[in-house]
Amino acid sequence: MKQSNFKTNDKVIIVSNGLQPQYQGKTGKIKKVYPSFSENDAEEHEFFYRVEVDGTVLKGIARDSDLKPQ
Repeated sequence: MKQSNFKTNDKVIIVSNGLQPQYQGKTGKIKKVYPSFSENDAEEHEFFYRVEVDGTVLKGIARDSDLKPQ
């Protein structure tokens, strides 16, 4: 079973954010982790994250490539 790179409450740095570019380079916290699945098997394929910065949950979702650990 694949493990997510980040867990709830992990601190991260936002590397990219196409919806809200003003948050790039800011530090945030993982609020929620969503696994994705394939129709053909039950293994997780990718994880998506909701990120909070200064008490505001950002719009959309982030992928691993959008974040790096702090």
